[in-house]
Amino acid sequence: MFDPNTSVSPESSEEDENFDFSQLLDAYDYAAPSRGDILTGTILEITPENILLDVGLKRDAIVPRRDLERLEPAERSALENGADIKVYVIDPQNSDGELVVSISKALAMKDWERAEELMESADMLACAVIDSNKGGVLVAFGNLRGFVPQSQLVSIPRGASDRNRKTAMDDLIGHELSLKVIEVNQRRNRLVLSERAAHAEMRTKRLHELEVGQEVEGVVVNLKPYGAFVDIDGIDGLIHISELDWQHVNHPREVVNVGDHVKVQIESVDVERERIGLSRRAVLPNPWDSVEESFPVNALTTGKVSSVADFGIFLELSNGVVGLLHISQMSSYRPNHPSEVAVEGDELLVRVIGVDKERQRISLSLDRVSSEEQLEWMAERAQDVPSLDEIDIDEDFIPAADDGEALEEADF
Repeated sequence: MFDPNTSVSPESSEEDENFDFSQLLDAYDYAAPSRGDILTGTILEITPENILLDVGLKRDAIVPRRDLERLEPAERSALENGADIKVYVIDPQNSDGELVVSISKALAMKDWERAEELMESADMLACAVIDSNKGGVLVAFGNLRGFVPQSQLVSIPRGASDRNRKTAMDDLIGHELSLKVIEVNQRRNRLVLSERAAHAEMRTKRLHELEVGQEVEGVVVNLKPYGAFVDIDGIDGLIHISELDWQHVNHPREVVNVGDHVKVQIESVDVERERIGLSRRAVLPNPWDSVEESFPVNALTTGKVSSVADFGIFLELSNGVVGLLHISQMSSYRPNHPSEVAVEGDELLVRVIGVDKERQRISLSLDRVSSEEQLEWMAERAQDVPSLDEIDIDEDFIPAADDGEALEEADF
């Protein structure tokens, strides 16, 4: 205790005051950091074992070797004497009295903040796949590892077996995915991302970019009896069977196959329902543009019956052009109904009697085809039919007959 009656010289009093203040600093460090604090330090020395930092305290901080090994090569190469960096306090005072800090954890903290911002803004980002497991894939997110669940991957086939799903996920390793952050929980060390959410946004954005009448290129991904589905930048559009070609198409596989690259025209866009109507026919040469040269009036031509109506027969000519054989132009056959003359799929020889390019109509006639022309045409067709000697007949299917009459009546 201080005795006021004790006399001291000015010099000794000043020395005692300095000594007491130094002791006070040793006893109480008012700036002592706690675990989890983020400090800014200046690199004093870099050795293979650690890095020494000046963090503005009585003690310098140490970044251990094991922490340096967690850094990416580019991050390590950026470290140099005199550089200012952020560090995370791991141990305010270890058994050797050292202040141990981490560069990688400080960077991770920055990545957690960035993840929070990305989830709030709903912005997309690209991450490389670094590993896969049964539930999904792991991606690199700065110094963090994010997880994309299998249900959030668009490139995994639905309904595939466990083995095929695992193979598909393994194939993604090394590739970058467009993703969105959908969950951030730093306490549980959970960072979850979604490829499906990113693709949904890209689809919507692409849908808004498409315009009716625009020509685009896509890949045929599926065929149905009613049309072909085409992938256009991740969005499936439908080419209705009537828009596949100028000629009549019974099934899409007659003109396209899965995997084909096709040029199409946008016919309709429904952003809300994410549906696109496409036309392949619209980008093909229009046969009606040259119909007058292809089918001049009075020319003979052949056509296949595409449909039969009460007033006549529709014939599909070459290049998909359809003409009408009106019932009045088959009077020589005296039919009560056009179906008595021909049915769907039959081929007829007709004469062109009228062409209306603007209205896309061709008038045809059976009456104006002479008997000689019909006979000549039928003879030419007969030459293309194989003779009985040319047909390979299985003897097991030839009816038994002693006089050959059964053979003559057999329907081959």
